[in-house]
Amino acid sequence: MFFGRRREQERQRGLATRLGSAEAEVRAGAAKEVAQARDPVWAVRELARALDGEPTPETFDAIAGPFADALCRERATRQRVEQMFASHVDDPVALVRDWTAFLAELGVETAAPRADDDLAQEVRGRLERLREQGWRPHELARMRPDSFAYMVAFGTAVELLHEAVLRTAPLPPLEAERARQETRDAFERALVHPADSDERGDILIDLCERPDTESWTDRSLAVLRVEEALALCRSAAPDRATLGVEALECMLLFSDEVRRDAIRESLDRLCAQRQPNALATALRCYTLLQNERPLSDPPVGLFLTALSHPDAPVRAAAASGLDAFGGGLPEEGRVVAALVDALDQDPEITVVRAAATSLALIVCSEESNTRAASLALTRKADAADARLRAASVEGALFREEPGAFARLLAELERPDVEPVFVHVTDFICGLKYGGVPGPVRSELTRLLEQLDHAGWPELPVDDDLYPDPEDRADLLEKTLETLRAPA
Repeated sequence: MFFGRRREQERQRGLATRLGSAEAEVRAGAAKEVAQARDPVWAVRELARALDGEPTPETFDAIAGPFADALCRERATRQRVEQMFASHVDDPVALVRDWTAFLAELGVETAAPRADDDLAQEVRGRLERLREQGWRPHELARMRPDSFAYMVAFGTAVELLHEAVLRTAPLPPLEAERARQETRDAFERALVHPADSDERGDILIDLCERPDTESWTDRSLAVLRVEEALALCRSAAPDRATLGVEALECMLLFSDEVRRDAIRESLDRLCAQRQPNALATALRCYTLLQNERPLSDPPVGLFLTALSHPDAPVRAAAASGLDAFGGGLPEEGRVVAALVDALDQDPEITVVRAAATSLALIVCSEESNTRAASLALTRKADAADARLRAASVEGALFREEPGAFARLLAELERPDVEPVFVHVTDFICGLKYGGVPGPVRSELTRLLEQLDHAGWPELPVDDDLYPDPEDRADLLEKTLETLRAPA
């Protein structure tokens, strides 16, 4: 018995050493063995420490899975975690607080993060996505802990929660100061170029794009950059305020959503000042915020007013966002009527196209508003402009109207197929995979393969969304992948 205990202790020391290896594959293999160790309490403690010390998000899953497995093996621990999720599923701050207290008891030395609004929203969003996929935290205690369904539900929740906590890692002071200076330098370089210019856009994209290698401090870096952009938005100089909101738009596109309330406050202030350059970009930022998570008080009135603005870019930005803001609200009828009016009356094609796309995708609560949107798009079924025809087809497909797929197939059979119809195919078939009949999917695949064989990406096309052959080739490849994906 003494020798058996000694052998087990030596085995544990060996596994702990491997968990600290510089090689990710060695750590992953050791984690699987630790999760099945005789002493589940020891296993939970070792894996908790290893998980907290895992260097990057890219290798996190290899330790997180075994950690969740070890938690499941120890009954008291498992039930404690079950209770955490069940009691705090609608209170992410309390959930983070209890989780980090639990980890501290296991010997995890990392200081508990401050459960700020950004972290709370991150955790809330992750749990909401789980629930959309059928996760029911209150049912965990009634499931068999050795069942596959339980292991998936429990393990996924644990992994997503702890990953969110680890992503609060602060930037080291020197690195933070360097990043702040780099951000300010990029803004100064961008400032010499006109608003909304390609040159300015390239500088902002280079600044905001995610790094190739993920890091636990990526979110803190995003916060730092957003704070610098917000400082520009507060500037009394109109050109700096305009640059600030352009930077916010880029950051909302490329980074985790952070400082949401502060961004909303800045947008409200900028829109009150009615600067055309800043207004169009601010409207697009509102839309990005709404698409990520519905705003509690969406500025529908602002968007409706902006549809009558003298500057076409402002009207186009307003029209583009109204599908996200208008559906299901008391103003829904006014929104649809305003979009129909823009579709039929606006002199600028960019505004007309934006209105058509919003009418195609708006989800109305009133059947009469759905019919009004559908009827307006039907009138554009034979439009000379391909974008308008595409919006008409897209709306019919989105609402599953009779004959919609036949219209899409007819467009893809044309000798001069426009890229926008390939885009519509990708979007709708990705959105409604199970709703696309097998024969239709096969025919769509055949037509796109035919385009590929005919060298369609290389054909001359005047299209600002997919201007280069490489862009069209990527679009075609992506759409074929969507069509060929297994059900």
